Amino acid sequence: MTLDDLSRVELRLLVAFNALIEERSVTRAAERLELSQPALSRQLRQLRQLFADELFTRHSHGLIPTPRAEQLHHQLHPLLDDLLRLVSPVSFAPESLERTFRIGVLDPLSQGVISALLGNLQRQAPGVSLRVLNLDQYSMDALVAGQLDFILTLGEDDVPANIHARVLVWEMPVCMVSCHHPLAAQGYISREQYLAQPHVDFWIPGFSDKQMPDWVMSQRQIVLETNNMMTALNAVCNNNMVMLGGDKLTRQSPRFSELVGLPFSVDEKLPVIPVRLLWHSRYHEDAAHQWLRELIDQLYWK
Repeated sequence: MTLDDLSRVELRLLVAFNALIEERSVTRAAERLELSQPALSRQLRQLRQLFADELFTRHSHGLIPTPRAEQLHHQLHPLLDDLLRLVSPVSFAPESLERTFRIGVLDPLSQGVISALLGNLQRQAPGVSLRVLNLDQYSMDALVAGQLDFILTLGEDDVPANIHARVLVWEMPVCMVSCHHPLAAQGYISREQYLAQPHVDFWIPGFSDKQMPDWVMSQRQIVLETNNMMTALNAVCNNNMVMLGGDKLTRQSPRFSELVGLPFSVDEKLPVIPVRLLWHSRYHEDAAHQWLRELIDQLYWK
């Protein structure tokens, strides 16, 4: 018999055999399986044909298994136990999980998530570790290829097929300035004031600025372009420069005490930007993956 020949073997017959050898009675085995006695007797006949053996002989006290039946029971019982575990709902216990999750994340977003996430993992799942990589132009390809578990990013850009997305929070654009900047105490900033300042352009890989009004991105006096968050923050904090950022990003910044996030005046209100968590459909039903997704969602700047 080959593996393909197993398609002709009915699982219900093996379950019936297990009940018969454990109960040693057609009546009790039928009750256990919620079958009629004639139905179970038919299955016993099929079992005898399948294994070319009588399997059981009748006795005044019930059924007596043949040596072949005893051998089959010894082999079959662990297989049925394994099959039961295979088809049973997956039980998930974070405290026993041993796994490394790979996350591609924008540097400024990681400051609001990774430290808090690690703290929760150490308490709930000490066997879980993270591999955090800076988001770049190849990160989406890595997610599709299974080389990343998650991407944490900004914006509403289209994603490839089979990629799921969840909005964690909506980010309100603000003008980030040093707390010593002349405009810091004003509490807001107008278009004219914003455009009159020297700017730090913090370049975010993969983020599309198409949602922003043209004047926000194209009419500025840019004196520094960088994709390094600390370089950008140091330039803003140590000089009278401004930078377009997010309200929550500002509050999660490692130099938060030195920064002020100025909202734009009502006439110049900018569209809010989603912070999104992305993952591939191959992990959509994975219990550990689902657990970590919920943990990130609960932690993210709530």
